Amino acid sequence: MDKRNSVIIVDDNKTLLAMLKEGLLLEGYLCETATSAEAALEQISKNSFGIMVADIIMPGMKGIELAEKAKKLRPDMVIIIMTGYIDDFSYDKAIEAGAVDFIKKPFTLKELMIKLKHVKLQEKLRMMAITDELTGLCNRRGFFTLAEQQLKLAMRHKKGIFMLYADLDGLKSINDTFGHQEGDRALSDAASILKKTCRESDIVARVGGDEFAVIPLGHTVDQIGTITTRLQKNIENHNEKGKRQYTLSMSFGVSYFDPENPCSIDELVAHADTVMYEHKKLKKS
Repeated sequence: MDKRNSVIIVDDNKTLLAMLKEGLLLEGYLCETATSAEAALEQISKNSFGIMVADIIMPGMKGIELAEKAKKLRPDMVIIIMTGYIDDFSYDKAIEAGAVDFIKKPFTLKELMIKLKHVKLQEKLRMMAITDELTGLCNRRGFFTLAEQQLKLAMRHKKGIFMLYADLDGLKSINDTFGHQEGDRALSDAASILKKTCRESDIVARVGGDEFAVIPLGHTVDQIGTITTRLQKNIENHNEKGKRQYTLSMSFGVSYFDPENPCSIDELVAHADTVMYEHKKLKKS
């Protein structure tokens, strides 16, 4: 099923949840519910929902904090906030946390359906604008948009994040020897290997002709080392299958965003790019 048809609704009102779930199921949506933000996060960590509809006021964790934490788990999830009243401050905070729209209580099932159709269309158009047509990964524009969001979250929570920058070695040679169609296959193979290596919640993008960038969310230094090792192993496994007339190779570098000594996303990319080219030169020597 299209992920955009999978919805989780979060509210402490069980009667409302039951009514909305029944209606959405009849309309062809895959729908789950949670009576608290904490329960919702547990479900979101295990399931790839396309849309979350959450109340702004709940016992325990509130809707805005939930939106922020949910976005860290699922950066591409669409978030709608339910509220009886919204002031400018709460509106700004909710948008900053990752919400894209609001629906005012009380509302009917029909009103919710209209809202869902609207945000699905908007999300489809947004994804078309930030998706690389060849590989299906985020494009450069999409990567920088999502990366900026992650840097803001890192600053707010005082938690660093890593960036992996990778380059497909020898793409020009592949194009010159085997043709640009084979070069496109090499790029698609590299993208598939990166997606296989990373988690679904990680941000993976093609940011240039032969360059890729990854922001692995919530990883430690040790886990970053594991990713690079797994990436190299997946490349080796791909080459062992012998499906191509050439050996696929990638060079990569890692940079770190320290909230205590912040830098711009451009500086983070530039540093990872420098480390990556050092890796490339080392391989050649």
